[in-house]
Amino acid sequence: MSRLSDAHHTRKMIAGCCMVASPLLLLIGSVLHPDVKSDEAAQLRVVADNLDQWLVAHLFILVSIALAVPAFLGLMYMLREREVAYGHVGGGLAVLGLMALVGIVTLELVTWQMAATGNQAANAALLDRIDNTAAIVIPFFVVAFAFMLGMTVLAVGLYRARAVQSWMAAFLVVASVLLVLEFALTSVVAGIIGAAFLFVGLGSIGRMVLGESDEAWEHTPEISGFRPLPGMR
Repeated sequence: MSRLSDAHHTRKMIAGCCMVASPLLLLIGSVLHPDVKSDEAAQLRVVADNLDQWLVAHLFILVSIALAVPAFLGLMYMLREREVAYGHVGGGLAVLGLMALVGIVTLELVTWQMAATGNQAANAALLDRIDNTAAIVIPFFVVAFAFMLGMTVLAVGLYRARAVQSWMAAFLVVASVLLVLEFALTSVVAGIIGAAFLFVGLGSIGRMVLGESDEAWEHTPEISGFRPLPGMR
């Protein structure tokens, strides 16, 4: 049987590749993303002036979200023998948040079409209702924070299990905080910096996974040369 057909090796390769590719695509999408406005009419004008850029940015982000699912399932897999509770709780929250993020990207693509056609005053009023309706805000925008919370829980679990270098776990936490700020402040800059931290942190874990043996993937060892963060054990 070839190595590629081996389930353990294939699982490792998929998880590792997704850990690298998902944050990279998110970073590209964040850099391409036009400015975000809190005023709906102003936002529609920005989108109308950057229709192609808005579309391409959100397609990159959508693919990034799809690849993030196996990436974070891979992080859960790394915690299945040590700190399993962190893996289950963090992974569950992260996947729940990813589902909400798909909904947000879908709404952004609807905004793309609203900016391209129709009565802009009426579209702005409709977008305002969408952005302020509890039935949309809660299941999408509020639940999306579960992704950042889940990523933080996974990072703590990986740190406690000594499954990754401490700075890799720290980068995941910093990325979580910055992505929260992106949502709270509608800040494209915070999103770009957060995506960059995620690319370095999660991407480094992915490279580690791709380079390790199948045995190490099946029974995640304590990483060599682990150094606790200052003030933490």
